[in-house]
Amino acid sequence: MKRHARLAQLSREHHTALRLGRHLLAGGAQTELGAELPGLEAHFAEEERDLLPLLETDRHRALAERLRAEHAQLGRLFAAALRGGDEAQAGQALIDHVRFEERELFPVLETLFEEVRP
Repeated sequence: MKRHARLAQLSREHHTALRLGRHLLAGGAQTELGAELPGLEAHFAEEERDLLPLLETDRHRALAERLRAEHAQLGRLFAAALRGGDEAQAGQALIDHVRFEERELFPVLETLFEEVRP
C-alpha cells in the first residue's frame, strides 16, 4: 500500500517490526530483540513526537491515547522478554500494534495530512 510521504518511512519500518514479532512468537529471539530495540524505541519516539500532536483533538484523542498506551505496554513486554519473560506475548503485541497503526491510525493521519494541505 502506498503511504503518504510523511508516513512512508515509518510504514517501511513496520516490516522489520513484523519480522521481529514473528520471531518472538516462535521463541528464542531475545538476542534479536536486544539488537532491534534501539530502532524500535527511536520509531516509537518519532511517532510520539511527530504524529501525536496531530491527534490531540477531541475527534482523535482516543487514537492518541491508544498509541501512547501501546508503546508503553510494548516497552514493558520487551523488557520482560529480555529478562526471560514471555517472548510470544511481546511478539503478538508487536504484531497487533503494527496492524493497528497500518489499518487504523495511518489512514486517519493521511486524511488529516490532506485536510491541512495547502
